[in-house]
Amino acid sequence: MTEKVTDTQAPLDRIRAENIVDRIGSFVAAGVRVTRICAECESGINTAQLEKLLSEMRIPGTPQLGDWFAGRAEPHLLALEKWADEEDATGQLNLDEYAKTETFERVYGTLFAAHKARALVAITATYGIGKTFAARRYARDNPRRANEPGAVWFEFGPGTKGDSGVLDAILGALEPYSASSGNVSSKLGRILTILKPGDFLIADECGIPTEKGTGLRFMSYIHEQAGIPVAMIGNPSFHAAVWGKRSDYDALASRTKHISLDGNSDTDVDAWMDFKGITGRNLKKVVLLVVGQPGRDGGLRGAETVLSELRSRGLDVTAENFLETAKLFGRMG
Repeated sequence: MTEKVTDTQAPLDRIRAENIVDRIGSFVAAGVRVTRICAECESGINTAQLEKLLSEMRIPGTPQLGDWFAGRAEPHLLALEKWADEEDATGQLNLDEYAKTETFERVYGTLFAAHKARALVAITATYGIGKTFAARRYARDNPRRANEPGAVWFEFGPGTKGDSGVLDAILGALEPYSASSGNVSSKLGRILTILKPGDFLIADECGIPTEKGTGLRFMSYIHEQAGIPVAMIGNPSFHAAVWGKRSDYDALASRTKHISLDGNSDTDVDAWMDFKGITGRNLKKVVLLVVGQPGRDGGLRGAETVLSELRSRGLDVTAENFLETAKLFGRMG
């Protein structure tokens, strides 16, 4: 009897190899750290090898796979493919399974239009409604690769402060394999040199740098000087800083097309419940109560937290259990 050949045993031809490289590149564009990929990949690939693999695979006429890394390219690629499969199955960026909510479609559509028009846009809304997921999904669908322009998503971390902090975050997205260095002028010059027509910067958590300086003003300068689209995404603090009473961001506000979204809608909840396979009029009423909570406890993210806890404890997804669990986790005022 002939033994069945599995996918991992099958010959690694160029088409399959390029597909693996494209998948890994799309994760990087969507904000997955290269250090994490290398740490979790079972082949022992390091960041320098990963950078080489992702960049040279996209150049016509590069050496055959067996010549790379003293014959180690194929094991690395197979291990990366396994990592990507596992990430799609269990990670936060499972692109094949998600609820197509009205909010998701609006955020995704805004980014698509901005990319096409090379526009400077801002999307502001309350917490937990799905802005970040839609943005990362867009970056994965339209990724910036080593030798091809495209979208890259990144977020400003809690420690982002001042001009240098904003530029460091941008450089970290554009050059994820090396540390940022130099003064503000050199960092800005490096960013403008790297960016090419067709690139798209998608910056998330934009409220953080507005609380600790005026570095976010570089976003409009980069948009104008590089001629590339830029999207800024943030919560109420971002909205208040740029379109509120402060005057230090007036120039940015005047140059930016601003989309202000409400919280998750009734149709968002319908789509989410359908996707999760849960039904019931009374259950929907409770989910809407959780989703409508003010501040960081609301949105579909709040409902997702409650549902995950219910299922982890083996409880039936009823209106009563959903409400009690929501209260337990502080998702109800």
